[in-house]
Parts: sequence; structure tokens; C-alpha cells
Amino acid sequence: DPGKLRGDYRPDWGSMSFLIDFLRPTHSEGPSWYHLLKRASGGCNDLLYSGHMLVAVLTAMAWTEAYGGFSSVLIWLLVMHSAQREIRERHHYTVDCVAAIYVGILLWKMTGFLWSSENVSRIKRLAKLERIEARLTRAAKDDNIEEVRKLLEEVESGSQKEGRLSSKLMCLFPLVTVIFTFTIVILA
Repeated sequence: DPGKLRGDYRPDWGSMSFLIDFLRPTHSEGPSWYHLLKRASGGCNDLLYSGHMLVAVLTAMAWTEAYGGFSSVLIWLLVMHSAQREIRERHHYTVDCVAAIYVGILLWKMTGFLWSSENVSRIKRLAKLERIEARLTRAAKDDNIEEVRKLLEEVESGSQKEGRLSSKLMCLFPLVTVIFTFTIVILA
């Protein structure tokens, strides 16, 4: 019947069908929703740095730290290719990609203290071992096993103290971050 209005279309979303009424705009706000959806399509208008570029830069930083060498050069060339593709396909402005590169490198450098503690403790342990190398060699030549054991325990005890400090820092950092975030959210 042409004079009779049909009901709204109700897609079959299974157990999530209750969301249809929440997500559907009312008759009065319908046109504003349509225009909002047209404007929120992403692209060059969101004034945010590129999340894809940020992930690419963080991946390249991880690869560079783990492997280094010529393979890192190849990874960074792929990051640059990804940046030019984002710009060329008009997904982001140039400044969005450049900002993502800077933010990624800054983020990597600023949080590097969280996972580099193992390498730092190893370097410190090797430095301490080099300092006592002459005494260790002399004790080994004199067949003084107790002195060798004492010197090696001295090296190990120094690294365990460092490990406890970095472990406390690893627990403290997320705690401070969460408290700071909740404080900002509550104050906003």
C-alpha cells in the first residue's frame, strides 16, 4: 500500500540486536547524523598524526635495536615508503607523517629505560669483572679457590642489587602512570 509507511529496517545482528535502537538516530537528528558521518570519514582532516606511521616507526626502532646493520636500513626505507604512500594517497598530511616519526622515535627513546636494564646490568657486571681481572687471575694461578669464589660473588651481588632497583622501577612506572591518568580523567 503506497500510503502506508513501513517500519524501520532492522538488521539481524543476532545477540547484539539490542544495539540497533541505541545506534539508530531519531527522526529529528537523522540529517545531522548523516553529515557527521560524512565529515568523520578520516583522511587528511582529522588533525592527528598517523597511527600507521607510529607503529611502523616503533617497529623499525625495535628492529634497529635488536639487529642493526643493513637490514635496519631496509626497514627504515620501508618506513619512508609507507610515509610517502600515506601522503600520496591523501590519508594524511605530510606533517602528520613527520610528527608520527618524531613521536615514535621520542617514545622509543623516552621508554627505553624500561627494557634496557638487562643490557645495562650486563655491561656493569663486565666492567666490574674487568676491574678485578688481575686479582682474579692471580688468585686462580695461586690455586686460591676461596678468593676466586669471593671475587665472583662480589660481581654477582652487585648485579643483583641493580636488578632489584630496576624491578622496583618497573613496578613503580605503571603505577604512577595509571594514577596520573585517573587523576587527569577525574579532574577533567
